[in-house]
Amino acid sequence: MAVGLKTEVPGVDPTNLVVIMSDEHDPRYMGWMGHPLVKTPNIDGLAARGRRFVNAYTPCPICVPARASFATGCYVHQTGYWDNAIAYDGRIPSWGHALQTAGVRVESIGKLHYKDDEMPTGFDRQHQPMHIYNSHGMVWGSIRDPLPDVPVDHRMVGDYVGPGESPYTDYDRTTAQIAASWFAEHAKDAGPWVLYIGFVAPHFPFIVPQPYFDMYPLDRLPPRKLDPGRGYRQHPWLAAQDRFWPHDQMFRDEEERLRAVAAYFGLCSFLDSNVGIVLDGLERSGLAAQTRVIYTSDHGDTLVHGACGGKATSTRNPSRSP
Repeated sequence: MAVGLKTEVPGVDPTNLVVIMSDEHDPRYMGWMGHPLVKTPNIDGLAARGRRFVNAYTPCPICVPARASFATGCYVHQTGYWDNAIAYDGRIPSWGHALQTAGVRVESIGKLHYKDDEMPTGFDRQHQPMHIYNSHGMVWGSIRDPLPDVPVDHRMVGDYVGPGESPYTDYDRTTAQIAASWFAEHAKDAGPWVLYIGFVAPHFPFIVPQPYFDMYPLDRLPPRKLDPGRGYRQHPWLAAQDRFWPHDQMFRDEEERLRAVAAYFGLCSFLDSNVGIVLDGLERSGLAAQTRVIYTSDHGDTLVHGACGGKATSTRNPSRSP
């Protein structure tokens, strides 16, 4: 899933590029995709003014391998970065390396989810980088065949679901402000340059500032389309995954599940507000006419429409609701 923007100004050919990547943003949950509830006016504006890519697939439905594929342009089975414990480390050349070789400045702000900030991953400088935990990531979640008989006993979504603040919301606000300041600081620099900006939202935990949570009242939320409680039969692989990590059963009750959906929708809007800060900063700097903007996400999420909640259960970022 991606949308792109090229600001058309007669006689001006954009030489700079901004890449904005969110985390876990299912493309169905944007205004321009026709969702009746979710509000994303800034991303909608990008879509209206640019090109839209609606038949997009993630190379892997979990963060670290998807981001390694994004960096290298290779499939997971080609790179060997195949789970959340094996992160990109620069071993395979990236698009950033190609830019550096061509003499193009390339920097990052925010979440990358690579091995660590010491690895030569193709950036001249990383601002406020977020990488995998202690350089070794989620070892316990490595792929197993067959899956263990003993299910996971903790909630990936965290102990609390609902309105509030988290380290991730603080992180994303700071990332947006750093990006806006970056444009102002480099407005007079000679290009070309490429700036990658990584946001965490709408990734769990499902905690979102109160105004964004209030945008989505629980009694207005849509019912699940793929609900085993209403007769939907899961594919055997999904059923096995659900037995191993029963996300849906870990919600305390139906109201808490709905609160998670409302928070996810709210995080989509919170993300959009930070994209707006980035775009406003780009416009104020006078660089918009010389800059292309791409928005994308690493993969989607199944919380809203299926009982096998979270990620890791689908490789497709669907362009339309089923």
